[in-house]
This record gives sequence, C-alpha cells and structure tokens, in this order.
Amino acid sequence: MIHSVQGSPILGIDEPTLSAYFTALNDERYEDVAALFAEEGVLYPPFAEPLIGRGAIAHYLHLEAVGMRAEPLKGEFLTKEGTQRCYRLVGKAKLPLFSVNVAWQFGLNTEDQITFVKVNLLATLEELLSYQPLRQQR
Repeated sequence: MIHSVQGSPILGIDEPTLSAYFTALNDERYEDVAALFAEEGVLYPPFAEPLIGRGAIAHYLHLEAVGMRAEPLKGEFLTKEGTQRCYRLVGKAKLPLFSVNVAWQFGLNTEDQITFVKVNLLATLEELLSYQPLRQQR
C-alpha cells in the first residue's frame, strides 16, 4: 500500500500516524508533531541525547528542525513487540546546505501514538564532515 506525505508516496506504509508525523514536521508544526507522541514518548535524534515527553520534543524541533524537509521514500513493518508495532522508513532529510540519507524507526502503541522515533543518518563519517558550512571569506 502506498500512503503519501504531502503528495510524495511512502512505498510499503499505510499508517496514518506516520504520514501525519512527516506532514506536520515538513510544515514546521512542531507542537502537532509532539502531540502524535505518547505522553512519555521518546525522540532519539542524531548527535543528541534522547528527548522524553511532548514538551521536550517540540522544543528540540523548534531549535533544530527549522528549514529541514524529511522525505521518506519507502518503509516496512518490522515487528509487533507486545502491544507495540515497529516500523522502519528510509529516505532523505534535506537541509538548507545539504541533504543526507536517513532511516527512521518508529514504535506505535495500541492508541496509534508514537512511543519512540530513532533517527539515523546513513552517511559515512567522511560524508558528514564534508557537510560543514562554508566559512565566510574576508
């Protein structure tokens, strides 16, 4: 099944909560993103400590996600562990100066709330180092 995020299909995923996550994230509606999480939901961003709870997640996104566009291309259902369903999506994160391949792993509870999101950059250390912003010339 194909489900779309603002017109872009996510091959293999038919999960409204995941589509809502990416749509709100790309629209920079960070409170709406945080509201999709369970009360004690966790965001595991790259290069930062885990963020627990809706307030911490919204605050982090306001600081770090402005100007970013997440473009998941395909996904798959991984497993059901107890009452939690797990999914993995891959795609790109586009930022003002570069884009990078990304994998997102999601957990959803029985109320379709996000219990966790793990964001992993799929790049080598050399690729990441080459993304440093250009220094201003004097």
